[in-house]
Amino acid sequence: MTGEIFIGSYVLERLRQLGLKSIFGVPGGNTFHVVLRVTEFDHYADYELALLDLIPEAGLEWKGNPNELNASYAADGYARVSNGVGALVTTYGPGELSALCGIAGAYCEYVPVLHIVGYPSLEIMKGHKIVHHSLGHGTFTEFHDMSKKICCATTVLMDAETAASEIDRVLNEMLYQSQPGYIGIPTDICYTNISSSSLQTPLKMELPGNDGGEEAKAVAVIRELIERSSKPIIIVDGGATRNQVLSEVETLCQVTKFPYFANPWGKGAVSEASDRFGGVYTGLGTKPDVKEAVESSDCVLWIGKLSSDFNTAEFTEDVKLDRVIEFQRFWISIDGRKVDLNMKSVLQKLNEHFQSIPLKMEQAWNLMPCSPYPKLESAVPNGKMKQAWLWPRFAGFLQPNDILVIETGTSQIGINDTRFPEGLRAFTQTIFGSIGFAAGSSVGAFLAGKERGGASRNILVTGEGSLQLTIQAFSDLLRHDLKPILFILNNGGYTIERLIHGLREQYNHVPMWKYGELLDAFGIGYKTKAYQVRTCKEFDDVLREKTLTEALCAQVVEIFLDELDAPEALISIGKMIDQKNTKK
Repeated sequence: MTGEIFIGSYVLERLRQLGLKSIFGVPGGNTFHVVLRVTEFDHYADYELALLDLIPEAGLEWKGNPNELNASYAADGYARVSNGVGALVTTYGPGELSALCGIAGAYCEYVPVLHIVGYPSLEIMKGHKIVHHSLGHGTFTEFHDMSKKICCATTVLMDAETAASEIDRVLNEMLYQSQPGYIGIPTDICYTNISSSSLQTPLKMELPGNDGGEEAKAVAVIRELIERSSKPIIIVDGGATRNQVLSEVETLCQVTKFPYFANPWGKGAVSEASDRFGGVYTGLGTKPDVKEAVESSDCVLWIGKLSSDFNTAEFTEDVKLDRVIEFQRFWISIDGRKVDLNMKSVLQKLNEHFQSIPLKMEQAWNLMPCSPYPKLESAVPNGKMKQAWLWPRFAGFLQPNDILVIETGTSQIGINDTRFPEGLRAFTQTIFGSIGFAAGSSVGAFLAGKERGGASRNILVTGEGSLQLTIQAFSDLLRHDLKPILFILNNGGYTIERLIHGLREQYNHVPMWKYGELLDAFGIGYKTKAYQVRTCKEFDDVLREKTLTEALCAQVVEIFLDELDAPEALISIGKMIDQKNTKK
């Protein structure tokens, strides 16, 4: 005899099976039914007194957020660091719409996040009643339709008989595509009992295997192209991380001994401690000798490639297509010809092949043809803080196993000049580029790191303009005792926007805040510390502080910079963007 389970509990149990431990969101009029045990309340009540009953029963923890946007970012960050899935619960209408920006970012960056939405009851929807949170039309499909464009699978559970199969369909597709899913749960169905037997069938965590014959042909062709070359390299982009092939990539780098590089989206995906690491390649924004090494290669194994504007310095990469072997989630491309083979399996077969039959070739590069990063001046420069010195010096502060979240914009470009230590986990939002993402996502990222265990410091690098969008994240960072180290670049506004257009325009200014006092404002009773840095010497001294190096409490390091001080690559990119945008 099979047991029974609430529909709401079924969703949560599936998430627990996927390794999720924390769920984010904001309580609202309709969300409570998803997280409560509801038995005797009518269809219009808010059910606040019994809040969160089902979540602890499922072995999960509720991590409520100040707003839904931050919750969606937190779920994204959680999924990235846990190498699993993230989840958030919002209410129908205002709640779910507030989360869409974060869901869209997860969609285009291949982050599997489940968005659970508490819906009005079936009685209300079928009766076309006008209720709060709706558009006042008596219809209830509009918001679901919006999410269909930024989720790989969606459903609203209108029938208890099909609820389990619909939940599993959405979750399986979410895992298959590595993109967000959406499940709407009406208030009067979420606590309906259904059979729990489907829970015995595991969700599909792995991609289907490749056609053996086609895969063997591809491996043979790739080997032939490599052995005909003299300057083979590997470029690792963010798709390698998002598609969880980093162990295969690491093995490939070891068995081939080829020089390897990263793109900005792939920064942090591979070890930067090896003498085979060549640096970050981003078209015209690249260090000259690194650029020459990449563009002179006659065979490029490009893993998880992303040809977006920010990732290529406005599409200025110059690597000939006929030299590229490209690996993507569901296909590989050889000389511009696509073959439907998932890259994880192909990489595994390549590694096995190269290990059993070593490559026979003469490499032109016995030594690395480039140095990956700008050299740090031996003496601390006098005078005001400069980004040209900041980012190379920042490398000396980072430690193995740190978790580093980088904001879009200036920080995202500057970090390409920072060497990462072995084992550091880092990410930024390269494609969607939503300012404020880093602070919100750091909550989920740091929580996932804490759940994982082990000694790690939680570091956020952001600009003051971006931070003002999601500053409420500070309250979550404090109450969950994450002891964050928060580097805030204060240049009086949106420097990246200034360099693109409107150099001195008022619209690129932001209000001035007392950032050093914000931790105390957003959390009462926590130990905190704040530093202000205006010179290179002050920055160097602060980075040696024991409280900072050992992450003994929540801390803010506010770095004052000139309005137009920026990484050299950003200055070049900004000019190109402005010329394109203003071209008549």
